[in-house]
Amino acid sequence: MVKNILNELNIESIDTDVEIISFSEIFELINRINKKYKKLQRRVIKESNLTPPQYSILQELWKSDEKPFKMLALACCCSQSTITGIIDTMEKNNLVTRESNPNDRRSLLVKLTEKGKNLKSLPRPIKFVVKDCCGGFEAEEIKYLVHLLKKLDNSFEMNEMDVCQA
Repeated sequence: MVKNILNELNIESIDTDVEIISFSEIFELINRINKKYKKLQRRVIKESNLTPPQYSILQELWKSDEKPFKMLALACCCSQSTITGIIDTMEKNNLVTRESNPNDRRSLLVKLTEKGKNLKSLPRPIKFVVKDCCGGFEAEEIKYLVHLLKKLDNSFEMNEMDVCQA
């Protein structure tokens, strides 16, 4: 797998040519891809009158309903206060409700309403749109890319400002 990639890039060995591709170039590519993905995501969810953060929260709740604010904040890579503001709006739009956490009196759970559950089928799921526009990758290449990106993600030291969890 790695040899195939190196051959495509005309790189003879990793040791001698790794400096050719700098980490700043990698981060620029990741940033550009992220911008394209966000633009695509906004276009797909626009029909449902949702914002990307609201859609991200819904996606987390569609995986498993009734999650605490802290878990949603970690999954969506933002602070609990940011999640609170987004949930406020979603609650006004009857997409979610807040319920007491039976396991912890100090926290609340966010739960989907029927309207929130029904939205799962409305916009064409982003994964199908991405599959349509990002063809040409072999399954092995995708697995390897995911492996490398996770390795890169894990290489960053966590600090008090970093609330992201994969």
